[in-house]
Amino acid sequence: MMDLKGKTTLITGAGGYIGGETAVLFAERGANVAVCDVSEDAAMKIADRIAAAGGNAKSYPMDVSSSADVNRAVEKVMGDFGRLDICVHAAGGSARLAGKNSYAPLIKQRDEVIDKVLKVNLYGAIYVARACGAAMVKQGVGGRIIFLASAVAINGLGGCAEYSAAKGGVMSLMKSLAKELGAYGITVNAVAPGVVMRPDEKGDEERALNTNFLRTKCLASDVARLIAFMSSDDARFITGQTYVIDGGRTLAMKGSD
Repeated sequence: MMDLKGKTTLITGAGGYIGGETAVLFAERGANVAVCDVSEDAAMKIADRIAAAGGNAKSYPMDVSSSADVNRAVEKVMGDFGRLDICVHAAGGSARLAGKNSYAPLIKQRDEVIDKVLKVNLYGAIYVARACGAAMVKQGVGGRIIFLASAVAINGLGGCAEYSAAKGGVMSLMKSLAKELGAYGITVNAVAPGVVMRPDEKGDEERALNTNFLRTKCLASDVARLIAFMSSDDARFITGQTYVIDGGRTLAMKGSD
């Protein structure tokens, strides 16, 4: 098991499924965890879950679409923990961020949906990386930044163009930051999941089985373990890379499978 003992980790979107499982795993491996989410209640639930298991965590409300909110939260984390070693940016979401029935082909998509998806997914990644990167540079001991991208950024997805564009932007952002921050000993990488399902999710089980070649569900814990590897010393010489975890979904070509 890769040791993250004593590493202070800020995780955005940590009240959600992937972010929450990542926060719990990091705490189990000895990290101090700053649990950040737009929902203060969701963040507190994960922090309480970690504390009940004997881990060290604090919750912070953070709206990643607001640079002022991101800066405030990162400053508070630095004040509480005194350092920042790892940033996992898991906050995001597709058109459902704008409410029900918001998925549409781009030629029919509404401005408010496009704005919301880009603001949360792309602007949020920029704001969080800027604030956390600056904190890591200032403390001068290196660090890790890991973005949650998506398999749809690689192959695209009809009816989800604004989301795939935003996540493609995140992957390009990651490459540029790897070049900018490498001299400071900070690695920057991305993890791109395919379809991720909850253990108790039944209605879409067939969809999960039909969207990968392993014919099994991908769970948030699978993604969390990859993020933990990318955050560990075992990955010290890896930067500027996107690691796809999709059971081979991005291997498919239309008409061939």
